[in-house]
Amino acid sequence: MSVSWGFSKGAISYIATAEGSNMQQCSTNDTLCDITDLYCGESYTVTVLAHDDTCDTVESPSIIRRTVSCIPQNLDVQLDCDTNDASVLWSHTRGAVSYSATAEGSDGHTVSCETSKRECQITELHCGQMYHLTLTALDGMCDNSQSPLFVFNTAPCAPEHISTHLNCDTRSTSVTWEKADGAVWYITTAEGQDGHISLCNTTGTNCDFMGLHCSQVYLISVTAMDNDCQSVNISVLETETAPCPPQNVQADCAAVTAFVTWEPSNLTVWYTATAEGNDGHTATCTTSETSCLIPHLHCSQIYSISVLAFGETCSSLQSSSYGIQTAPCAPDEIITNVDCKSNRVVVYWGRTDVAASYGVTAEGSDGHIHSNNTIETRYEMPDLHCGQSYNITVTTLSYDRNSISSASVQVQTVPCDPQNVKVQLDCNLNSALVLWDYSKGALEYTVIAEGNDGSTMSCSTIKTSCRTPLLLCSQLYSVYVLAADGACNHSVSSTVEIQTAPCSPQNVSAYLDCDTHTTSVWWEQSDGTAFYTAIAEGMEGDRYSCNATEANCEIMGLPCGQMYSVTVFAMDENCTSLPSPAFEIQTDPCIPQNVVAHINCENNTVSVSWDPSNGSESYHVSAQGTNGHWASCQTTGTECEVSDVYCGLNYYITGQGIRMECNSSQSSALTIKAVPCVPQNVDAHIDCDDGHMSVSWGFSKGAISYIATAEGSNMQQCSTNDTLCDITDLYCGETYTVTVHAHDDTCDTVESPSITRRTVSCIPQNLDVQLDCDTNDASVLWSHTRGAVSYSATAEGSDGHTVSCETSKRECQITELHCGQMYNLTLTALDGVCDNSQSPLFVFNTVL
Repeated sequence: MSVSWGFSKGAISYIATAEGSNMQQCSTNDTLCDITDLYCGESYTVTVLAHDDTCDTVESPSIIRRTVSCIPQNLDVQLDCDTNDASVLWSHTRGAVSYSATAEGSDGHTVSCETSKRECQITELHCGQMYHLTLTALDGMCDNSQSPLFVFNTAPCAPEHISTHLNCDTRSTSVTWEKADGAVWYITTAEGQDGHISLCNTTGTNCDFMGLHCSQVYLISVTAMDNDCQSVNISVLETETAPCPPQNVQADCAAVTAFVTWEPSNLTVWYTATAEGNDGHTATCTTSETSCLIPHLHCSQIYSISVLAFGETCSSLQSSSYGIQTAPCAPDEIITNVDCKSNRVVVYWGRTDVAASYGVTAEGSDGHIHSNNTIETRYEMPDLHCGQSYNITVTTLSYDRNSISSASVQVQTVPCDPQNVKVQLDCNLNSALVLWDYSKGALEYTVIAEGNDGSTMSCSTIKTSCRTPLLLCSQLYSVYVLAADGACNHSVSSTVEIQTAPCSPQNVSAYLDCDTHTTSVWWEQSDGTAFYTAIAEGMEGDRYSCNATEANCEIMGLPCGQMYSVTVFAMDENCTSLPSPAFEIQTDPCIPQNVVAHINCENNTVSVSWDPSNGSESYHVSAQGTNGHWASCQTTGTECEVSDVYCGLNYYITGQGIRMECNSSQSSALTIKAVPCVPQNVDAHIDCDDGHMSVSWGFSKGAISYIATAEGSNMQQCSTNDTLCDITDLYCGETYTVTVHAHDDTCDTVESPSITRRTVSCIPQNLDVQLDCDTNDASVLWSHTRGAVSYSATAEGSDGHTVSCETSKRECQITELHCGQMYNLTLTALDGVCDNSQSPLFVFNTVL
């Protein structure tokens, strides 16, 4: 215990005392010291005395302290082998408030329990482990008083991966398993369904059981043991022993087949019965039942029969044997012969020793059976069915009627006669499809057709139908069928007669009437024909026809512009002939469609276009004017231009497809208007008062309105529905070329013949007077005036005196002016038309 205190004035040294069930002290010159050798788990009263060289103080105030709890003693563990739970026990530990027990297994598994008592329970311990147990006393202060280590073992783990193996040679069962943790030794138990129990103890991981009962299911269990416990969970495994040998084996023999029976043996999957002959021959049969047949034993032999039972793994021991005798041997060779005319079958064979008699049996494929006995080695069968495959056997009979039959010999009887012969005549191919019912035994058929002219046609087949080669037209044929099987071919059917189709018409020709659109067809007569049908078939598959009893007819309503192939068929009551050789004919051209026309304003021609017309080699376009005038154009294309149309007229436009033999009808008429006529007799005059130009002309056929144009240094127009109009805003003194255009809703005409007109001259400008003061004569000057041919200057004085001068120049002289007068001067430009372009008034005074 470490004791400390505060400094005590005057003290030289100190003594600290801890008093409990014993008393211990420590002394020091300092203010702390350690007291040792205290009892564990005790409460101590602690005081301190200070002293100097003379005196000790009284005790300091006391304090109480508890020492570390004691180490737990007498630790023990009680293990429950059934649950692997452990009860931990110990003696009372002074100073402990509670306890903590911890167990750590050799596999690292750790579990613990805590309690305030002197025992606790540790659960869920792992099997087969060594656990190290420690117990810690808890005092609420140090909690480190731990007991010495205590070691204990848990119950062994149950063995795992148990397996068994049955040794078929020794009849022993080996059991193996994996080593179980904690196991010292093992007890293995085998318990059979019949109550038999066998035990095996070992320290290893395998055990062998000898003498287990046969045909039993045993429950195998392995328990792990140590010195105190056994494993809790015990694994149980089922295993089977080998089957017991079959009992009460018996056998019956029929010819060379043994029927073997026996009593069932438990846990058997299958059985094998073995028959061993005195000639060394061995035969077997295998089954999961309690009987089986052993076939193919040798004839005339004694056999010993035994049975083995087989389980999943091993077989039983051999059963007791049973003896049988097989039947006498059968004849080695059988010979047969078939008489094709009588359908009799004769059978021959070699004699067999010890045979009492022979049984001959013929079994047909239709189920018919012929059977009889004889002591001879030859036998004749007269009543076998036709067309059947018979299996013939000869059986050697002993006196006890045990018998064995020879290998069967197959014989084919004569084919049956074909029945229900039918003939289907193919009128298109003029060949016959012959059908009949299947003829039993037949491998091949031949159809023969004999004509009334002595000709013969035939076909061969392996089926029940055959098509003859091409038959001659208009012939009566007798048809019958032969059946053969490769050996016999005497089977003949009844005869059927057929009449072939008429011969096809020849030399077919056709003619198209372009006016009526009717096609007339002719051909040569065909013998044996009741009536004819002529068919015209187009390229698109459309068909038109006519019927006749004579050698011609007419086909109506063939579409235009098509190529038709004309064929003729001859018919009787049943058949139609093959078609005649085809005759090609072209129908009349189709009317052109979608005809479109428009006027070419520049040259007064009509452009016409249309869709291609089937059957047309070329096209003709007509234009008829309202005055009876005709114009036209022709082309191999789908457009052309009609010229020579008269101006101002309405025309009716139609198109027509052309071919050498025929022309189509006219298309629906279109109406188109020609370009208006060019205006004539154009005239114009100038209005001298306002300067505009009045233009007139003659009426233009086809025109709706007019435009008059005056073109000089500027261009001005006027438009009207009449034959005159005024053009304004013309420049003065200009020469204008005047033309007139007529137009309708579509076109303008070309210009009319032009005329030339001059406008009123311009008003003179920049007028000036230069007065000669000596003579009172005046020089009048001005700028050039457009349009003026000459000029006239006039001066009127205030006294009424008037003088003038004329000139073609830009100045003139006025003389003899009165002195002292105010003169008003005007200058007139003369153009030879209006002569009224007068300058503004110019005033000047003469000399006084």
